[in-house]
Amino acid sequence: MFIREALNLKKSAFISLVGAGGKSTLFSLLAREIIEEKKKLILTTTTHMLTRQLIPFIEKGVLIESDNEEITENLINKWFKKAKHRELILVHHRLKSELGEKVAGPSPLFLSKCWKSGIADYFLVESDGARGRSIKAPGSHEPVICKSTTDVIGVIGIDALGSTLNEKSVFRPHLFSELTGMKMEEKISIDAITALICHPMGLFKNAPLYSKCHLFINKVDNDSRKKMAKKLAVQVLKYNSKKIDDIIIGSGCNEIKPFIEAIKRSQ
Repeated sequence: MFIREALNLKKSAFISLVGAGGKSTLFSLLAREIIEEKKKLILTTTTHMLTRQLIPFIEKGVLIESDNEEITENLINKWFKKAKHRELILVHHRLKSELGEKVAGPSPLFLSKCWKSGIADYFLVESDGARGRSIKAPGSHEPVICKSTTDVIGVIGIDALGSTLNEKSVFRPHLFSELTGMKMEEKISIDAITALICHPMGLFKNAPLYSKCHLFINKVDNDSRKKMAKKLAVQVLKYNSKKIDDIIIGSGCNEIKPFIEAIKRSQ
């Protein structure tokens, strides 16, 4: 089963990815799956993402880079009339960072406007940053989720379990501490990760009321991690059975078999 099938996506969807622990890898994997379905796909971000993450798609699709929304919208329409089933990358501007060149995407309002117009079948949007960590707590301005989002995918790296609560392992560790009640330098437990996922200001913060929320437990690449991931999934559904629609256990780095198991809320 593919990731898109595990998510039970509709024929059109506005997908926002948040969290940490392989979010960008999952973004690329899901994009490739949608492209294989020959759908109109727009790839972008509401925050910043590294330019190199988009290079494979730029080589096959087309890049629209403009800070003028009217011009951007006209170019989108022109491209999809010419190539009906190809991907499109939207960039507002570029900027330098300590990790390399990054791109900034259009405004959430503009993306919502495009979605409502039916300009594309799928929007795939990276809506959060984590600086390569496996787990994070969102800042006051995060995540930047468009109101038109139909599906929010919250990503957690299972390798965060047992790691130390500090800057090296966690993005925004002090906020993580506030949300979970953990002290700095303590080992991160299943209870702490559950608290982060279920907290209203945690992983699914800013998710639109009527969007589906999917938890993706990533980096499950051996039996030991699979056992831990299933334990986490059961606990999350116990404490947050209404908000999260399903939990997917897998490994985004495994392109051949990224999906291991899906646990639905009704289970």
